[in-house]
Amino acid sequence: KQSVSKTKQDLPDTCARRGNKLEGLKEKDLIGIPWMLAFALRADGWYLRQDIIWHKPNPMPESVKDRCTKSHEHLFLLSKNKKYYYDNEAIKEPVKQDWGKRDRTTGKYHNPGTGLQPHSGLTKSYERKNKRDVWTITNKPYKGAHFAVFPPDLIEPCILAGSERGDIVLDPFMGSGTTAMVAKKHGRSYLGCELHSDYASLQTDRIDSIPPQLML
Repeated sequence: KQSVSKTKQDLPDTCARRGNKLEGLKEKDLIGIPWMLAFALRADGWYLRQDIIWHKPNPMPESVKDRCTKSHEHLFLLSKNKKYYYDNEAIKEPVKQDWGKRDRTTGKYHNPGTGLQPHSGLTKSYERKNKRDVWTITNKPYKGAHFAVFPPDLIEPCILAGSERGDIVLDPFMGSGTTAMVAKKHGRSYLGCELHSDYASLQTDRIDSIPPQLML
């Protein structure tokens, strides 16, 4: 009897495959859409200043067996001008003041002629440090929708560093209204665009949960 079994190499090219093929990419290639967008905006005249990594300690589980589970996303800092508003003081982080003890009476710090004096510890002259470009922020559950929403803690530093009180924050993909909610919380106005009218009630509920802020 003739065997009818076939290997993967024997299968015709018309067999169904997972995903859509894109010109110039092989099956399973990482497309890199975030960076493609960033480079396209840069080519269009924007200043691509920085990529920020959003590290998720509680990422969505994946059943993949030939790569790591993804636990990060990219945020990009872009500007239309070479000089732009950026308030680094507003998002500085506390520093660890206890550097530990360093006994210079022994070991490498106690060498004759080095001029190093023994001391019991070190202190820092500042209490806050510039924010780093890796932000560890957990996903937060939101019972008002089944889709993924940004945690407010992710939006907050973007608004605090990129705008002043009274400024207008634009969110072209408003979704459930997280950006507008955080903007209102910090005394900013907001504009939002959203194609799905079903989200309107979610936006209203979340925005109205924040009382009006006094403009100081």
